[in-house]
Amino acid sequence: DRQSENVEDRRGMPVTGRTMIAGGGAGVIILLLVGLFFGVDPSQLLTNLQSMPEGVPADATPVGPIQTGDPDDELAKFVSVVLADTEDVWNEIFRGMGRDYREPKLVLFSGVVNSACGTAESAMGPFYCPGDEKVYIDLSFYRDLKDRFQAPGDFAQAYVIAHEVGHHVQNLLGIMESVHGRRGRLSEEEYNKLLVRLELQADFLAGVWANHANRMKQIIE
Repeated sequence: DRQSENVEDRRGMPVTGRTMIAGGGAGVIILLLVGLFFGVDPSQLLTNLQSMPEGVPADATPVGPIQTGDPDDELAKFVSVVLADTEDVWNEIFRGMGRDYREPKLVLFSGVVNSACGTAESAMGPFYCPGDEKVYIDLSFYRDLKDRFQAPGDFAQAYVIAHEVGHHVQNLLGIMESVHGRRGRLSEEEYNKLLVRLELQADFLAGVWANHANRMKQIIE
């Protein structure tokens, strides 16, 4: 299948800067959503999450670039195909709304990465940064998804990308800005509830992608 041209491979690139993105809640929620979708006990997921390493320091330099033939190369091709699939689907949906879809970039990284939202560690899990409209993922997340969280398979892997692209759709529609604009005007508890709803809506939008991809005969088997 077609691979997207909107992929940046930064694996093995040195990283500078120490402004860290706070927390890793989004990655936790993604894992819980994937687990529930595939029938994994949430208590088991939370137990596994507590045993995960804390990641690498912000000033660390990742190991050299991935060599040809590394299993991650196949995963890189896979996520590129999935991203291309989301482009086809959301371009069609936005055209139906009389709007243009601005395609996001997907950044592959190893260990730690700089984004417009700050420096992030792989332990945070995949994330979307509205500041640069890019999805970031360390492909080692997929190994955790399979080995630690018992959610193997192509669709589970594709879902992760589709979920983050769902955040991009929220950004384009102004939903993300509306939610973040309420920070400081709501209690911390009320604001956190909105963030959870934002994640759940991104989950719904990943389902919209799956449904349309199935109709377009492009769903990953």
